[in-house]
Amino acid sequence: MALASPVVASGGLFCEGDGGSIDIAMGRLVVLQVLGASAEIDGKTYSTGPERGEGTPFTVGQAFAEGDHVMVDFVDPNFEDILVSLRAIWNKETETYAGVLSTPTANVGVTCMEG
Repeated sequence: MALASPVVASGGLFCEGDGGSIDIAMGRLVVLQVLGASAEIDGKTYSTGPERGEGTPFTVGQAFAEGDHVMVDFVDPNFEDILVSLRAIWNKETETYAGVLSTPTANVGVTCMEG
């Protein structure tokens, strides 16, 4: 997977750790725009649509990127509950993000790469 600096206009973020992963297609200009995603954590899979794979439907509740931080919350289709969250910080030395992928019942430490 090709690495890119955090200022890329569009691309993706793939994060994985022991017990979970998330793949986010996104655009980043003046704001972070999540275009679609799929995740697996705590034995469950989630997806923003069939083009992203099978799983419990979820949608972007909020997405924010500032400086070295990326924060995304995915909610149920009725916007009633947060199902999956990602909090990650860019590490200049390793050129990866490190953070936590979480649900209401699980937290997984993840390493993320942009591509």
